[in-house]
Amino acid sequence: MDYVVYISTPVGKTEAQPLKTPLPLTKGRIIGGALFFPSGPAGMLHVIAKMGEHQIIPYNTGQNYRLHRCTFPLNIDIDISEPPYILDVITWNDSTSHAHALTLAIFVDPWKPVRKRKGLAQKILDQVKGYHKP
Repeated sequence: MDYVVYISTPVGKTEAQPLKTPLPLTKGRIIGGALFFPSGPAGMLHVIAKMGEHQIIPYNTGQNYRLHRCTFPLNIDIDISEPPYILDVITWNDSTSHAHALTLAIFVDPWKPVRKRKGLAQKILDQVKGYHKP
């Protein structure tokens, strides 16, 4: 499943008081995504994303993406198995004259229940004609 959010960050949103945009997801595994920065931000627009208190985009705390006119692929591999299923996208704008925007896409594989493995003994008994364990 793909989730997309367009965020326009106004002037005055600083690192100390950023814009926080919640992106509701579903139970599953975040497998990747992409960031799109159009022409204009030139390093003035910053973005990070957190699951709860943990920064996952970019994964190294204290860093952020601040790009210009590019699409940047995200390689993520994180289970989201406990509610709330929300990715907090946090942006701030160093510009004093213009709002700047970006688009974030997140790819989530739906949650798949773990299938029970049959032991060797059960596999052998399954081959015995007439045997059926309820």
